Amino acid sequence: MIKLREYQSEGIRKIFHAWDPNKGNLMNVLFQMPTGTGKTTVFSEIVRKAHLKKKKVLLVVHRIELVEQIADRLAQFNVKVGLISSKLKYNPDHDVQVATIQTLSRRQYPPADIVIIDECHHSKAATYKALWDNYPNARFLGVTATPTRINGEGFDELFDILIPLGNLSYFIEKGFLVPIKHLVCSIPDLSNVKQRMKDYDIQMLRNVMLDNSLMANLVESYKKHANGKKAIVFAVDIEHSKSIVERYNENGIAASHLDAKTPKPERVQILESFRNGEINVLSNVDIVSEGFDVPDCEVVQLARPTKSLVLYLQQVGRCMRPSPGKEFGYVLDNAGLWLEHGLSYIDRDWTLEGKKKRKSKAPKEIREIVQDEEGVLREITKPAEAEGLELMELTEELERLLIFESFIRFAVAKEHKLISAVFKYRDYLIDREIEMTEIESQYCDKRMRKHSINYKKGFWYNIRKDIKEGIKQNNQANER
Repeated sequence: MIKLREYQSEGIRKIFHAWDPNKGNLMNVLFQMPTGTGKTTVFSEIVRKAHLKKKKVLLVVHRIELVEQIADRLAQFNVKVGLISSKLKYNPDHDVQVATIQTLSRRQYPPADIVIIDECHHSKAATYKALWDNYPNARFLGVTATPTRINGEGFDELFDILIPLGNLSYFIEKGFLVPIKHLVCSIPDLSNVKQRMKDYDIQMLRNVMLDNSLMANLVESYKKHANGKKAIVFAVDIEHSKSIVERYNENGIAASHLDAKTPKPERVQILESFRNGEINVLSNVDIVSEGFDVPDCEVVQLARPTKSLVLYLQQVGRCMRPSPGKEFGYVLDNAGLWLEHGLSYIDRDWTLEGKKKRKSKAPKEIREIVQDEEGVLREITKPAEAEGLELMELTEELERLLIFESFIRFAVAKEHKLISAVFKYRDYLIDREIEMTEIESQYCDKRMRKHSINYKKGFWYNIRKDIKEGIKQNNQANER
């Protein structure tokens, strides 16, 4: 019996509550949970419960690899399934059927009380919309990590409610996902790349990304930031991916290529070699962006620029699953995707309505905090200034620490003692009635020690105590 995590059970409770005729009575539910938090486990448990009640269930996916993965997962929940796919034998006798949308649209639809759509951000396609016509009385569940479309369209015409499982920060804080280090490794010039179907033209994009300096940068950034770690590279197309693999192998780093046309036996062998460490780098074209699970993968290398937020977040999610000894997931951004979509690990507000179209798009203002290899924070105003550095989320704490860095620069310029920056920062916090956090004191301590500043034991405790006392005195003075 599979043991569910508490948040997974809570998600299932919310779904059934929405479906309940005596409570929500909402036929069409869209359920969002971040990549790596176990959406397959959630809908497998829903299928198991429905199967026990003799309900007929149809699960719909968009790739044949997912059919087999889901069938294997449902077997762990003691649910036998029929498979509807052009390359697989069909058994209509099972109450639970798993189908690719492509094959299903060409065959007779099986009976279903519940229709579950995996990766339902694809569900705006005509083949998916036909499901609602064929199952007018069924309850629908769409599951995705990213309920958004590249064209900004919403899902409100298909689903009645969006149930988000929780913010990404919650799962990182609780240890269900690992935190991300997002490193800017190169910024390709895409100014001359045209768009097709709302994304970059693949042929033009390939020509840009095959530039010799960009290709060299892929290997160099891996060697610099993630040498020896298991890395998944996302390439533009097959030619680009194979060229990347060739570069890695020439540099003595074992690498292999995967794409949708790779024969299944060869694919299984390559994935097994990657899992057991015989291959360090796995370059692919889309094949492992969805439905791929290698928890000990520590690195994602982004080598394909894209306008798709869905693709971006799906790719980054490949390195966020926890495993023994894994402290961080590393995102080597060689595609400038942080400029297109922002930091990979920030919390996002998902809605059914989609994004409103703007008549004119103002130039994006670059204001980003980065951290260099020595741990020093600074703010950048131009994208090129971020190359080789780690992106940091713009929090109030980090904004204050930029003030601290300005005090250090002032002390250096005026040839004052560097410890004066600490006392100046202490007074700055007192004036604004802000207590020093643990993160702030650790950062300040690290910066002082970098400059070989010595102080007695309990120094930072006394600084925090001074700040609390100073705030208290200010408040008392204001009350008089």
